[in-house]
Amino acid sequence: MISIRQALRLALIAAAGAVYLGLGYLAAASDHPPVIALVVGLAPLGAAALALAWKARARAAALTLCAVGAVAIALHVDQLLSHVAWLFFMQHAGAMALLGIMFGSTLGNGHAQALCSRIARFLLPTPLDAAYLHYTWKVTVAWTAFFFASAVLSVLLFFLAPLAVWSAFANLLTPVLLGVMFAGEYLIRLRALPNREHFSIAQTIQAYRAYARRR
Repeated sequence: MISIRQALRLALIAAAGAVYLGLGYLAAASDHPPVIALVVGLAPLGAAALALAWKARARAAALTLCAVGAVAIALHVDQLLSHVAWLFFMQHAGAMALLGIMFGSTLGNGHAQALCSRIARFLLPTPLDAAYLHYTWKVTVAWTAFFFASAVLSVLLFFLAPLAVWSAFANLLTPVLLGVMFAGEYLIRLRALPNREHFSIAQTIQAYRAYARRR
């Protein structure tokens, strides 16, 4: 059971995600996207840049570069608004490709080193046997294929289809497909590994976050 505090936090994260996806859809589908769409689109990149600058050895110089970049963006808002769809496209296709690389890069060092195998070890107190590790390796393969396929489809739709079609895929359909992947994997795991200790989708996400923080 999750606490009220955890439930509120998840609700806030879900609401923020819905706002981001909604604005992303409107920004790509509209000829005149609102300024807030540009702000929201730049927020993830800005947050990542600030985090890297704060951890940099030359912190003052890095933060100064971030400030210069912010001023440059403010001075070219109109130009950026006319190309805001590119911003959301690069974030979507880039994120899918990077996730594909992250999962795929762990496949060649044995079943125990696959990313989903590592995540499972965060959740299960007992050592994983060969059958379980082979299953989690195959799950890693499935996620790798999903992310690369999403990246390729994102590129194809962005350049070959109307922007509204790409935006619907990136901002509306992708979250649904992610949910289907999580739910489908959970149901397959129950059938493929009966009489084993299992963990929920929420626990899987929490374990991945814990794994990412340790890296």
